[in-house]
Amino acid sequence: MREIFLSSGKYRWPFSKGLVVESLINAGVEEQAAVAIARSVEQHLLDHQQRVIEPEELKNLVALYAQRLAGTDLGQRFEGQTSTFEDINITDGRSQMPFSRGILGRSLEGAGFSPKGAYQVSKEVDRRLRHNGVHQIDLKGLEQFTANVLESLEGSAARKNYLERYHGTLEIEVGEDDSEITFPFSKGILAQSLLATGLSPAYVHRMARETELFLRERNHVQISRRELSDLVEAVLRREMGDDLADRYRTLRAVRHSERPLIVLIGGVTGTGKSYLASEISYRLGITRIVSSDSVREVMRAMVSPSLVPTLHSSTFTAWKAYLPPLERDTDHVPSRETLLQGFREQIQQVSVGLEAIIRRSIEEHTSVVVEGVHVAPDYLMSFSSSDAIIVPMLVTVPDEAEHRNHFYLRDKETQQHRSVRRYLKHFELIRMMQDDLITRAQQARVPILDGLSLDRAAEGAIEVITQRMLASSRVSEHTSKE
Repeated sequence: MREIFLSSGKYRWPFSKGLVVESLINAGVEEQAAVAIARSVEQHLLDHQQRVIEPEELKNLVALYAQRLAGTDLGQRFEGQTSTFEDINITDGRSQMPFSRGILGRSLEGAGFSPKGAYQVSKEVDRRLRHNGVHQIDLKGLEQFTANVLESLEGSAARKNYLERYHGTLEIEVGEDDSEITFPFSKGILAQSLLATGLSPAYVHRMARETELFLRERNHVQISRRELSDLVEAVLRREMGDDLADRYRTLRAVRHSERPLIVLIGGVTGTGKSYLASEISYRLGITRIVSSDSVREVMRAMVSPSLVPTLHSSTFTAWKAYLPPLERDTDHVPSRETLLQGFREQIQQVSVGLEAIIRRSIEEHTSVVVEGVHVAPDYLMSFSSSDAIIVPMLVTVPDEAEHRNHFYLRDKETQQHRSVRRYLKHFELIRMMQDDLITRAQQARVPILDGLSLDRAAEGAIEVITQRMLASSRVSEHTSKE
């Protein structure tokens, strides 16, 4: 049986009948009927060969079968709640994270509740949020909601004890090393730095919460950045082992490196380069992302089509510039050599602008992530290793069916602004371009990432960067000794 996945665009996870059953039971459906509905939904997806489905689409499908098998009232009740396969997002200023029973449970333990009691309360909070159809709630609202649940379960004293946990403590200040500058401790920033190690979001948010509790329990109102980092590293080493702790230490060095980090992400259209660039920059705290498509657009505004015709087309149609003008609108199919000739010529043209951006980033000592189809394995590698840490990689989608599906998903996410028809019409040409990039990457020994799972690709990219950073630091140490 082929596995079915849920996808939110950025993330995907396996379909679970258990979560469907739990959601239906929460809506009042009897367990036996809930199991039958979940099986029917799974069979529907298999019969229609639908390997990837969005949570909202799955919810509509479950509601349809619930109305058929359990009645209209229960089906509508299910529709009105937030199902267990949908995220409830907690907002805190500009940051956002999924609600976690575990994190809430730990905060309750910090307020004096037993582990069992904290688990029962956090489970009930989750159930009531979903029953009320809550999809997003701010941190203050969650605190009040939890306090109300506590009062209904254990009385006003429990409510008061819990709220005092949040409002009776001092702000924790984190100080810059060798400086008098301080800033408030942020669980979000700590979680961001931990995500770069490849740990799951659930674990890093739990660890960020536990770090805050640890500091509060010991009445630490100020701690240096170095002390905080050493504390987190020690916990990682104890709980997750030396490899992850060493990776955390290495990635911390990225933010304070003597040389800027230049991450180069290549790949044909539809492989997830943009998402991967965003994820890497978020995990590493890099604020500058450059798309080669944007650079190409600027260059088009400066140079006319009659002067450089290959620049004013897509990479998979650049070859048409070699045809007579009257033949360019026909359905002519190019040879592999002609296709790649146009592709490579456009890469060379756009590389001029990309090289200028990278050179400027090095001069300003600013790390940058550069992504795009023009970021080819054997280009943009002329910069000295003494000036910057250059980390190239290529993201691909080996499976043709999955590659096609990426275009359908992107079509939905962009509200048809990037028409799937246009890309599928030239799909075979795009695949030939990918084969060429893979060959060149192998020759240049550039790491190749599988874009089938973008979460795993992000973890792979972080691993590539970590290893390059470690190798670079060893070279620097050897050079300094000489």
